[in-house]
Amino acid sequence: LKGEGEKMTEIKITVPGVAATQRPRIAAGGRGMYNVPAVKAWKAVVKEAAFVAMLEAGRSQFPIPAGTSVTAVYRFYLPWPKATPKKLALTYGDHPQKPDLKNLLSHTEDALSEAGVWTDDNQVDEIPMRKWRCPRGEERVEITVTW
Repeated sequence: LKGEGEKMTEIKITVPGVAATQRPRIAAGGRGMYNVPAVKAWKAVVKEAAFVAMLEAGRSQFPIPAGTSVTAVYRFYLPWPKATPKKLALTYGDHPQKPDLKNLLSHTEDALSEAGVWTDDNQVDEIPMRKWRCPRGEERVEITVTW
């Protein structure tokens, strides 16, 4: 644990769009697993946002060295259903329905690993997460990584 008063390093990443939640599929003939196109597209967007944030923070800090404890805070902003009354659809609100948080997290965290934010995602030892409803067009994921 970091001592009180010890300086922590932080990076903030904002990823536009809605996180992909689809699970990998088994290839024809049982020849392994592959990600569906929506997952590949989502991972590409996450990696691009991570690269930009790392450049702004000073690329030499990354990947976060092995053995370093990391906290990653995720805020998923998802659209209201299309049938939502217009007045409500322009607000932010709780999101107690599907998709599950763990499904939202999976591909996003994998993409951060592939982008080189940390050496290995097993360094992440704390993951506060929350999902919200938001007005259409404001969908995003806000990620704050501290170490």
